Amino acid sequence: MNARVLTLAAVLAVFAGHALSHHSFSMFDRGRTVTLEGTIKSLDWVNPHAWLQVLVTDAEDQTDVWSLEMGGTGGLQRQGWRPDTVKMGDRITVRIHPLRDGSYGGQFVSIVLPDGRTLGQR
Repeated sequence: MNARVLTLAAVLAVFAGHALSHHSFSMFDRGRTVTLEGTIKSLDWVNPHAWLQVLVTDAEDQTDVWSLEMGGTGGLQRQGWRPDTVKMGDRITVRIHPLRDGSYGGQFVSIVLPDGRTLGQR
């Protein structure tokens, strides 16, 4: 009996490591949080991670597309998200952990929707 329990524990430990290590978040500067105001270009409701595309206009009137990595759709639904939570053209404020390399993207943290609701990612 003890050998079975030890074998099962070893197998679970091996697979748990794979589940947690499927993705590195080292590309995001998790020590910084940036707030962006912009317009929704699209919400790509896909797994393993949904993607939010936001059009952000800078001080020089240049518009850039920011690609924001979100969680999986199941987790997002548990937090109140639906595929139609945002629509193209919605004005939003979004908080992110920016990419370390300075390109236009980051890890989604939270959003203020046009109706004033705030949704976040745990």
